[in-house]
Amino acid sequence: MQQQQHAGNRQGDPATPRLRGRGTGWRMAVLAFMLGTLFSIARGSSSRNGLVPSGSAQSVAAAESPASGQSSPDDRLRALALGTWQDEYRGKRTMELRADGTGTMVVELSGWTATLFADRLEFDMAWSIEGGRMQKQTLGGRPEEKVRMILEMMGDRVDEPILELTGDRLLLLDADGKTRYDWRRAPKNGS
Repeated sequence: MQQQQHAGNRQGDPATPRLRGRGTGWRMAVLAFMLGTLFSIARGSSSRNGLVPSGSAQSVAAAESPASGQSSPDDRLRALALGTWQDEYRGKRTMELRADGTGTMVVELSGWTATLFADRLEFDMAWSIEGGRMQKQTLGGRPEEKVRMILEMMGDRVDEPILELTGDRLLLLDADGKTRYDWRRAPKNGS
């Protein structure tokens, strides 16, 4: 009986790869689920189709911004989007959007996601607004190997309709058509 219990531990035993394969498959499924959760925390879901809902970005921009010369609705949205935004979607996220089209998103995790990945993830990105939609591409980040693993599994781009954009609020719609990412303008340092 003792010999049978340890048979899978011998090198070259055909049972060894099969036993390892089962454990690896289960661990990979759990890892894939957790990465999916982390990805949604960090970036939202990918979206490549869909229309801007009525009453959203373009009409909001037109209602709140007077026509100024040759600027388009997207130009006005880009100007409003500049700065630092925060939300609390499954963890604290801070997103800085710069005028040169680059940005940074910092995700502060806690609980089991922090244990598996890191307490803090930082994503470097490029961003734009086209047709009333916020488009982001993650270019890299830190910790490098964790960010690279997330990008390899989940992709590096999102395309989200802007439902509302004011001086204080940036409301984006996920590709699922239900989840809303409610970003608020971050308080300025010293305020």
